[in-house]
Amino acid sequence: MAKITTVAQNFDIYEGDGLSPYARTGATSANQILSAGAEGVILGHSEVGDSPEVVNKKLQTIVASGEVKGLPTLNLTVLIGESWEEFEGNNEATIAATIKRQCETVFDGVAKEALQQLTIGYEPKWGSRGSGRDDMPPPQPTLISACIEAMRNFVREKYGDEVKPLFIYGGRSTPERTKEILSDENVDGLILGSACNTVEKTLGIASAMEEVREGLVKVLICNFKAYDLPDAYEKYVDRLKELGEDFVVILAPAHTDIRAVRSATEARA
Repeated sequence: MAKITTVAQNFDIYEGDGLSPYARTGATSANQILSAGAEGVILGHSEVGDSPEVVNKKLQTIVASGEVKGLPTLNLTVLIGESWEEFEGNNEATIAATIKRQCETVFDGVAKEALQQLTIGYEPKWGSRGSGRDDMPPPQPTLISACIEAMRNFVREKYGDEVKPLFIYGGRSTPERTKEILSDENVDGLILGSACNTVEKTLGIASAMEEVREGLVKVLICNFKAYDLPDAYEKYVDRLKELGEDFVVILAPAHTDIRAVRSATEARA
């Protein structure tokens, strides 16, 4: 049976921006998402638009907030990717070098102890529906592989064997593309957006993952965007927990639904 973890999609208030931590009407803090039941957070999603410097500040803030709340090790997903301007006209080696530089900024000053449940994803800012260039073909598997290899090299150089993240891709996903991308054993899984807006679509991706990564760890992150989902969260939990124990399933609902999703996962554990 797959283990299911509930995380937040993002948060707004972070240390270091010089603004009041309280006068933030409509904003959400790291403390609030943890109090609502989030077991971690996704940072750096392409649709959020945060720079590597902002992601670094948020990463340090969530780590500090977790320590205050007695949660020193959180489930952290950090997404990194180039802009269209950084992509257009450049070869894979140049883009991979850009990704590695972004990693250096994002993880600057972050201790290895905080990164024991870490997933790092390559998600180009131009490559996903809603934030990118839907008029262009999505990133090809060879580029995805090169960028994830650059991420692996960064982690190895900075943290040695003391941090062992899982590596994923985020972008336009179909079962066919899933098989292409995950045929590379360097890619451990996917973060889904529009591809998880029904249970059946999600299971179609999971089936493709199982076909090409049988016996290997498979990361499946459902990032429920601003959809009016036709399926209840309970249905997602019931169906996804039936996946094998080599699936790492992470559900990321809207802030308003964190408590409900966490309760559903605990009730069905």
